[in-house]
Amino acid sequence: MRSRRAQIHLPPLDAGYALTLVGILERAIDAIWRAHGHSMAELQALRAENARPRPPSPQQPADPDERLF
Repeated sequence: MRSRRAQIHLPPLDAGYALTLVGILERAIDAIWRAHGHSMAELQALRAENARPRPPSPQQPADPDERLF
């Protein structure tokens, strides 16, 4: 099952409206970072740390062909 993602469905925009929307979204992002930046930066660091590949555990051989069954 696919995870749900937030989506915004927009009508077709001309270049002027698209540029205006980009400006609004950039200002909103800047405001969110000003309000919550420290906490979000900590969370990003934790997520990056958890996403790093872990070395194989000492109990399991690194090569799958060497595992005992």
